[in-house]
Amino acid sequence: MRLFKAILLLMLVVSIIPTVMVGWLSVSHTRELLIRDAQELAQERVKQLRLKAESFLEDPTEMVVGLSSVPGGFFTLSRDTQRLHIASVLNQRPEVLALTVFGADRQRLPGLQAFAVHDMAPSAVAEHEERARALLDEGLTGVRYSDVVASQGGGGGGPVVTLAFPVGDPVQGYMAADLTLAGLRQMLAQERVGSTGFAYLADRHGRLITGGGDLGAVGDDVSKRLPLAHLLKQREGTPDTELFHVGNFGEGRDAVVSAYSVLPEAGWAIVSEQPVEHAYRQVETMERRILLGLGGAILVALVLAAIFSRNLTQPLKTFIATSLELARGKFGVEVHLKQKNELGELAQTFNYMSKQLMAYDMETRGLYESLEKGYLETIVALANSIDSKDAYTRGHSQRVGDVAVEIGRELKLTERELRQLQYGGILHDIGKIGIAENILCKQSRLTDQEMALMREHPAIGDAIIGPVTFLGPVRACVRHHHERWDGTGYPDKLKGESIPLLARIVACADTFDACTSTRPYQKAMPLEKAMEILDNLSGAQLDPKVVLALRAVLAQRGVRLEGHRQPVKLAS
Repeated sequence: MRLFKAILLLMLVVSIIPTVMVGWLSVSHTRELLIRDAQELAQERVKQLRLKAESFLEDPTEMVVGLSSVPGGFFTLSRDTQRLHIASVLNQRPEVLALTVFGADRQRLPGLQAFAVHDMAPSAVAEHEERARALLDEGLTGVRYSDVVASQGGGGGGPVVTLAFPVGDPVQGYMAADLTLAGLRQMLAQERVGSTGFAYLADRHGRLITGGGDLGAVGDDVSKRLPLAHLLKQREGTPDTELFHVGNFGEGRDAVVSAYSVLPEAGWAIVSEQPVEHAYRQVETMERRILLGLGGAILVALVLAAIFSRNLTQPLKTFIATSLELARGKFGVEVHLKQKNELGELAQTFNYMSKQLMAYDMETRGLYESLEKGYLETIVALANSIDSKDAYTRGHSQRVGDVAVEIGRELKLTERELRQLQYGGILHDIGKIGIAENILCKQSRLTDQEMALMREHPAIGDAIIGPVTFLGPVRACVRHHHERWDGTGYPDKLKGESIPLLARIVACADTFDACTSTRPYQKAMPLEKAMEILDNLSGAQLDPKVVLALRAVLAQRGVRLEGHRQPVKLAS
């Protein structure tokens, strides 16, 4: 074994040291690279999301702004033609919910307001006009967007933004339109950032526009989220600068990898967040693969070392293991070696010796079984001699053994325990051989002194069978079959489950046979009467569980009673 361990250790050291060095170098050189790749992926994701968001916003905006570029000028057209152009925009772009034309004096022009009837309530139209006037009051030089609001029954239930712009140079009037961002909301909701990340849009004040995750409703303040707070701080000094940033925010379990950018036209921020533990999963995967590789290398080294060592040490190990089995009594075991050398001859000699020992063992076992049988027959004869002293107890010990076995079978005891019950039932009164016959066969009530002597028979029986080794498990039945469940029995005043189970079973079988046998002081009772008495003794003298098992035996299989050759059952 020392040689085998030395070879294994040498092979493992030779393989593990270079593998660990390569793994450490791999981790140290590639960890930073993988982290940078994860951040670049977040950066690219935000770029793509910004392009999509700009497209969602620019396409309907261009359609609306295109009204200012109609040939001849929008305000030179007839009122009917103007209405046709406005209706065309609403029909072609479902994102446009409402469109209103204002004069140079910033007053709405009669008849030049259109809205999606099925998507906007009258109150929503009034709110649209309010937002438009607020934009006009700021003094427009180009397209300007209002703060995003939640739609009132329109826009597919999504956020809505109002845009306004001047028409003509010099200004001939103004146009304002409501755009639904429902498509943008749907796009961001479907956008998956790994398995747990999400993206969202926020306005220049840090209020939520739309996005994935459980961030809240449109207009809720999300400026406390670390990436967005960082962006807003950056914009305090340079509000019109196009910002882009990617990095880690937060610490511990709340840390996220985030990238953000700004939509320049609307000033909105688009932010992508993903928990660090998921974003850098590639790093963990790499480390896990290196560990698996290291484990694989160790396993290969172990297998090679084992094969190499086995050819040197296996024959000796086989001899040692087989010799130990032989020493433990497994006679007949053989050593199987294919070598045609001195080890092979030694194996043949060992096998011959093992077979000879097995033959001697079988012969010894036969002698032991005969001796055990002789012991048992002798003691059974002694038990029968006790029964024969009193005509009223003839066959009592055998019946107690039979009833005890049936109870034990009902309680699902093993075959070994059932055999011990059989012996215990037969031998439970063996101690009465040491009781004077005038006391044992007395027809009248025993005196206190005589009763004290009679109560010594369990201890006497225990002393009788004590020297017989194979009857060791039976001693509990002999010594404790007069113990009581309530602890008032003898000789040791054991109580409840501290009384061995086999002794409790024998005690129940003994009491049952005493009730159903004819004695000087009573006649044999019917089964029903006997069980009534045992039920009364249940919990006081007898184990209730054992009494229930006896009742089940009597109801199902029955037992042989005094004077009956066939089993007798309880009446159903």
